[in-house]
Amino acid sequence: MSIRNLPGGVPEPHELFGRQHLIEVLWRQLEGNNILLVAPRRFGKTGVMRHVLLKPREEFLPVYLEVEDLTSPEDFATELLAATLEMNRIRRFMVSVKGIPKSLLDFLKEHIDELGSEEFKLRLRKAVGDSWKTIAKRLILEMERMEETVLFIVDEFPQMIDNISRKQGEEAARSVLSWFRSLRLKQKDELRHFRFVIAGSTSVDMILRRLNAPDKLNDFFRLPVEALESEDAHSLLDALAESYDLRFSEDSRRALFRLIGPAVPYFIHLLVSQLLLEPRLKGKELTAEDVEAVYTNRLLGPTCHKYFDFYRQRLKRYGIPGERSAVAILRAIADDPDGRVAESSLYDVYRKARKRGDSEVEFREIMADLECDWYVSLDTSTNEYFFFLEVMRAWWKRYYHRIGSPMK
Repeated sequence: MSIRNLPGGVPEPHELFGRQHLIEVLWRQLEGNNILLVAPRRFGKTGVMRHVLLKPREEFLPVYLEVEDLTSPEDFATELLAATLEMNRIRRFMVSVKGIPKSLLDFLKEHIDELGSEEFKLRLRKAVGDSWKTIAKRLILEMERMEETVLFIVDEFPQMIDNISRKQGEEAARSVLSWFRSLRLKQKDELRHFRFVIAGSTSVDMILRRLNAPDKLNDFFRLPVEALESEDAHSLLDALAESYDLRFSEDSRRALFRLIGPAVPYFIHLLVSQLLLEPRLKGKELTAEDVEAVYTNRLLGPTCHKYFDFYRQRLKRYGIPGERSAVAILRAIADDPDGRVAESSLYDVYRKARKRGDSEVEFREIMADLECDWYVSLDTSTNEYFFFLEVMRAWWKRYYHRIGSPMK
């Protein structure tokens, strides 16, 4: 079956490789849990969510919303209601619920043709007004009476909480987290009939820690979206090669996976996209030298800088001193000849970069966040850190090496 080359795009279910076990675990865990998909950006969370949306289990009714750009609790409640009202089955049920404000029912009748539009969302927010907490909670709680389990799939939830914190203040962010928790749980933390799958590329633990709200998502089962197993990675490469008439030798295959490191689909797609730009490689059996040249000159070149820059820019969330420290730590690991640096040495790097205000607690929190976001991994046998992805180490070394350090 033909698949598309998608460096940054969202795959359709038939284009999703190596995630069947993950999806099976997700559905089984939904029997008694809400789900938090854990992975950095570009690791395939949205592809998994799209599969769940388009191929739901029979007893589930999925509702999808993307909340990355939302900046207020009212926006979140409105988006939640709007996405729900777009579902015919749910909308017919909801309008029969007793106690819904007449003004809202009249609004739905008047604007039914605008469902799904931005104009509808703006009008809905105005119609709900200051009663958004009560109205949204009332309507959603009524879904417990439905035969199916309504499954809310919420993409970039941590980013939304971060946005609210920065735009409306930390108290507003804590308030929406508390409201969201009360929506999900009955007394004594008993789960309600409906379920949530949320995901985000920003470290949710760092955000919750900053808001002093570490318990607000503790009912979620954490499900990591990881690199592909070798067999699945080769199947993905086979499918791409067939779709785009690429011919890989065994040496060129080994080179591709060695240069990337753990097989993250995004970086496989990205390197293939750069191979396709080379006219001289069309119809030719690729060698290891061909792959290495394209990797060095194109993937790590200036035209692909935008595909990686997010990983640098997201460090700004630490604030200026923390960002400076995180950059110094990653530089030190990237520049090390073996790509591995002991924790004690990195603490010295952190203290030098942090200057005033350094603390062991902050250092460990930064390292934990860098590890949770899969910048780095810890070899517990040697207590050394190294880049999780070889391609990220090469990119970091190419653009953010320390002045005066040797470059290979």
